[in-house]
Amino acid sequence: MDLITYYLKYYIIPFLLILTILLIIILLFKRIRYEHNKPLRESISNKAETFLTEMILSNPNEKTFRTKLSLFKTSIPLYKSWCKEMIINDMIRFKLSLKGKASEQINIFYQALQLDKYSAGLIQDFRSFYKCEGFHHFQALDYKKGSALIKPYLKHPNIVIRSNANMAYISLSENHMESLKEQSSGISHLNMIKIMDILHKKRIPIPKNIDQWIETSNISVTKLGLKIMVFYNYRNQAKGITALLHHEDDGLKKEAITAIRELFLLEAKNDLIQLFAKESTEIKWEILDTLKVIGDDSIVPFLENIIRTETNKEIKLKAVECLNEIDKTELNILAATDFDTTKMTKHVREIYL
Repeated sequence: MDLITYYLKYYIIPFLLILTILLIIILLFKRIRYEHNKPLRESISNKAETFLTEMILSNPNEKTFRTKLSLFKTSIPLYKSWCKEMIINDMIRFKLSLKGKASEQINIFYQALQLDKYSAGLIQDFRSFYKCEGFHHFQALDYKKGSALIKPYLKHPNIVIRSNANMAYISLSENHMESLKEQSSGISHLNMIKIMDILHKKRIPIPKNIDQWIETSNISVTKLGLKIMVFYNYRNQAKGITALLHHEDDGLKKEAITAIRELFLLEAKNDLIQLFAKESTEIKWEILDTLKVIGDDSIVPFLENIIRTETNKEIKLKAVECLNEIDKTELNILAATDFDTTKMTKHVREIYL
C-alpha cells in the first residue's frame, strides 16, 4: 500500500499535472496563433471572393485573365497548405451558389491556380483523412478530371476511404451508378442518404439496369433501388416491387410498402390486405398508412373488420384514420356502436382532442 502511495505522490500525480499544464499551454498557444492570423485569413478570403467575383462577372480575355491571376497569386501566400485550403473552400462556396457556365468557370480558376494538384496530393497521402478531403474537393467542385485518380480507391480495404471514394466517383461519373448493382458488400444507411443527395443535386439519369436492382440478393442494393425508383417516379416495376412484400427481411418489406405508397401502385392493394394478418405491429402500421393513400371503397369491409376486432389500440387508431380518409359515412356508423371508435374518430378529425 505504501509503495502505491509513493508512486502516486512522486510519479503519477506530478506526471498528470505536468501533462495538464502542457495541454493548457498548447491550447493557449493555438488560440493566440489563431487570433494573430485571423486578420490575414480574413484578408485572403476577401481577396479570393473579389478575384472570383471579378473574373466571373467580367469574363476577361486571356491576357487580362493571366495578368489578374498573376497579381492574385502574388498577393496571397498560396505556397502554404492552409491558404490553398481556404481558396478551395471559397471556390466550393461559389460553386454551390452559381449555376450554368458561371459555375463551370470555377474549375478553370481551380486548375489555373494548380489547386487540382494540391487535391491530388491529398488523395495520394497515406492518411485516410487527407484522402477523403481530396475526394471531397473533386466532388464538391464537380472536377470530372479527378475521377481517374479516385477510381483506384473504389475497392480500397479501408471502409471509410472506399465509401468516400464511391460517393465522389458516383458524383463525377454518372455511369458508375449502374455498377452499384454488382456491389457485394452492404451499403450503409448513411451512404444511401449520400447517394440520394447526389441524385437530388445532380439529377443523374436513372441507371439503365435499375430493373435488376430489386432482383439482387444484396438487400441494401435492393433498398437503394427502391429509393431510386421512388425518386424518379419509376413505375415500370410494379410487379417486382409487390413481390418484395413477401420477402423475409422486414426492413426490405417496409421499404417496398413505402415505395408502393409513394409510387401510388394501386395494383398492390390486395397483396397488402392479404399480408396484413400475419405481420408485426410495425408492418401493419405501414400497410394501413399505404392503404390510406391507395385504398378505395373496396377495402372498407377490411378496415371495418380491423376496427371491430383489433385489440391493439395503435393499429385500431390507424385503421380508423384510414377509414376516415376513404369513407367517413361508414366510420360514423361504426363509431355510433362503439365507444372507443367514437373517441378515436374524434381524435383523427380533431387531432388536439
